[in-house]
Amino acid sequence: MTRFLLSLLFPLLAGPALAGAGDVKPADVRLLEGAGPFVAAFLARPGVRYEPDPPRLDRHGRRLAHVFSGPLWLQRELVARGLAVVAPPLISRERSEALLALERRARASEPGRWLRREARVVAADRARSVLDRFAIVEGRVLATARGFRSNFVNFGEDWREDFTIYLKRGRISRAFPPGTLEGRRVRVRGWVYYSNGPAIELADPLYLEVLGR
Repeated sequence: MTRFLLSLLFPLLAGPALAGAGDVKPADVRLLEGAGPFVAAFLARPGVRYEPDPPRLDRHGRRLAHVFSGPLWLQRELVARGLAVVAPPLISRERSEALLALERRARASEPGRWLRREARVVAADRARSVLDRFAIVEGRVLATARGFRSNFVNFGEDWREDFTIYLKRGRISRAFPPGTLEGRRVRVRGWVYYSNGPAIELADPLYLEVLGR
C-alpha cells in the first residue's frame, strides 16, 4: 500500500521537472500561425535552458519561460521571423522591452510578414472588428478621464461606442498621468472585449506604446 501511495504522489511532488517540451509555453509572446513546428524543433535542441529557472506555471499548468539553446533565444527568433508578437502576461520586463524593439524594426523592414490576423495593427475606429480576441490597436487619443477604479483613454467623441483603454488605478494609471496622452498616437495590445464599445484593459504599461504627435 505504501508503495502504491508513493507511486501516486511522486508525479505531484516532482511537479514541472517531469513535464515534457509540450508543456512549455514561450513567455511574453503570442505565437502566430506557422510557429508550432519552429517551436517544437527548437525545444528538441540539446542543452535547452529556461529563464526563469524553474519556470513559472500558467493557469493550465504549462511552464512559462524564455527559452535558450546556446546563443539562440527562442522568442527573439520567433519575433524576427514574424512568427510571434509581444503579448501579456509579462514575465521579464527587460526581455519584453528588447522584443518590442525588435518587433518594431521587423515590422518596418518586412511589413508583409505582419499581415496575419493577430499580428496586424488595427485602427482604433475598427476595433469592433476584433472583439473577443487578442489584438494590437493603434490610434490617436482624443481625451482621458478619471474613474473610480480605472482611468479611461478615449479615441472618439462617443465614449459609449468608441474604443477605450482602461488604466487600472495604481501603478498602471500612474505611468500615464491624465492629460499626458491626449493628442498622442498610441499603440496598445491586449484582449479586446465589449464595455461601452470595444476596450482593452491594459495589463502593464509596457504594452501601451506612445508613437508620437
